[in-house]
Amino acid sequence: MRPAVVLVVLALLAVHAGVARAQNRITEIEVRENTKTTDGTVVQISKLEVGDEWSADKGALAETELRSSGLFKEVLVAPEPSNGGIRVVIVARDKHAWIVAPTYYDQPTNRGGGAGFGHNNLFGENKKLLLYGQVATGDSFFIGAYVDPAIRGSRFMWEVDVLVKSARTIEYASPTEIREAPETARTSRMRYVNAGVTTGVTIFDDFTFNTRLRGARVSYKWSELPDGTDTEAPGDEGWDISHHNVLTWDTRSNWLGVTRGNRFRVEYERAIRSLSDFDYTIIAASAEHNRVFLERHNLNLRTRVGRGWDVPFQTEFTSGGISLRGYQNDQFRGDFKAGGNAEYSVPVVTVLGVALRLMGFLDATYTTFLDTDNDTRSYLPDAEVRGAGPLRTSVGVGIRTYLKQVVIPLLGYDIGYSPESGEWAMYFAIGVTDW
Repeated sequence: MRPAVVLVVLALLAVHAGVARAQNRITEIEVRENTKTTDGTVVQISKLEVGDEWSADKGALAETELRSSGLFKEVLVAPEPSNGGIRVVIVARDKHAWIVAPTYYDQPTNRGGGAGFGHNNLFGENKKLLLYGQVATGDSFFIGAYVDPAIRGSRFMWEVDVLVKSARTIEYASPTEIREAPETARTSRMRYVNAGVTTGVTIFDDFTFNTRLRGARVSYKWSELPDGTDTEAPGDEGWDISHHNVLTWDTRSNWLGVTRGNRFRVEYERAIRSLSDFDYTIIAASAEHNRVFLERHNLNLRTRVGRGWDVPFQTEFTSGGISLRGYQNDQFRGDFKAGGNAEYSVPVVTVLGVALRLMGFLDATYTTFLDTDNDTRSYLPDAEVRGAGPLRTSVGVGIRTYLKQVVIPLLGYDIGYSPESGEWAMYFAIGVTDW
């Protein structure tokens, strides 16, 4: 074949390929059946854009993003032929956007209830508002938060939050042996008033960076020994003001309690010396892997490690309770913590948008103080204990009930067993976000 003929053939093939690609481009995105969420917000959540090349995988990803947003009870993304390209039709049937509901929970050392108002889709633009208060034997508090996850549909977000809390904190004798039951060493009532502002940006796809300026006032109403004798507070009072930076890569999606994908997170928090009465540094990293088997079986693996230097009482790492089921709430404390959780859940029944799931779990943590040279903290004896003492594990089962119309679990119940202490503990919650 002559060179000129070859060039003509190649040119024709290139033109044909270009025409084929152009015919497969998204030229229009149409949103249907949405009654609360704006069209622009639906498109922004789907991550589809006019000019993108259409594929079945891109459509499946858009459906996943829309379901995981928690705004829609039914989602369908489908292509239609259009002049010179593809029209993408998004069917997005909205969930009920707001709820006013009571809550109740029963956990070791903490029983109580409250009521809250939550709006998951302010102005139809995926903005969030939460107002919640509770009274309990352990922690009584009020929390308010407003989140704009995409300012004017951009990659930038902002959040403001406030927390007013009265917390009864129980400290336990540091474990020196692997098999040792908890023994109360000191009980205190801490008052904590906190406010923060967060800004962030989606750098690309699922990779985000957030930075938070936080200020809190810490004080103690009383502290006493087990016999009722007054004693010194576990930490100093004063202003706790810090700067918290977080890098996150998050590909997770969730639908009716089934989670797919991964998340990796790195955190750095530093007290602002010129403003704070405390001077500390915290570095932490966490990872999460979620896999689906047999369509609705779900394996969740989570791990976390953190190290702090000169951390005050109110910012220490804790273990026990919902993070270590089978032990008392915050039974173990330290400036170092490493641990993880494994959960496997299976569907029991799904009827009329209500899903009941059965779960088995394994928890493990190692929590201790690597350094007790901190003048702002009153440590208990044996705080720096090493070896197997701070290592704790638990196993158990639980149930979760999810409602298609609501983004949070409707009910949760766990029962955990601690092999080290030989004790059982139960955790029950109605209307409280998933632990």
